[in-house]
Amino acid sequence: MVKDRNALNLDEFLEHDLKEPEIKLIIDLVARHSWWVSPKVYREIQVIYPKARRKKGITEKRNELINGIRTWDNQPANHAFWLAIGKDRKNIKNSFVCHIYEGSVWDPKHFTNLANLVAFPKGLQSLSEWSPIRRLLKYHSFIIYGYKGPNRLEPLKINYYPQIWRNQMNHSPKELEIIVNKLKNQRETRAEFRRR
Repeated sequence: MVKDRNALNLDEFLEHDLKEPEIKLIIDLVARHSWWVSPKVYREIQVIYPKARRKKGITEKRNELINGIRTWDNQPANHAFWLAIGKDRKNIKNSFVCHIYEGSVWDPKHFTNLANLVAFPKGLQSLSEWSPIRRLLKYHSFIIYGYKGPNRLEPLKINYYPQIWRNQMNHSPKELEIIVNKLKNQRETRAEFRRR
């Protein structure tokens, strides 16, 4: 259903109603509880499944091959993210892996790009789509990875940048080597994310 372009935008009401200290509290909460791949991992490998993207609406089916690209729901992004964090997805619950850039899910260069992925607890996940938080996530991804999204545009500097990003992974050299080798193996043997 297409909304009337003059429809009330409740997110805008919220943003305009909150005072700066209240928005800072929300931003700090998001920073403390968002999960990020180590920049050291990202330097070694960026895109895990280069021949995979999200399916579009109801016109495409999951696991369909279109012009050499396999279509999925969010499974490849979820798998790539937790593998890059060094965690087994089976040992994580009440979490969502979100894409930072709108529309990037249909581009294989960005669908499993580790700089375009962030994880949230289920209770905070919907905030990733709210414009003040989306701006924060884009800016943080640029600061730690140099990532500019599909349009390759540097995100605008934000007014408030949190100091504490508690769940930004930092691995030992041995852990880093193991994670990077697993990711490279996935890219080489499962570029479409399909089992072989």
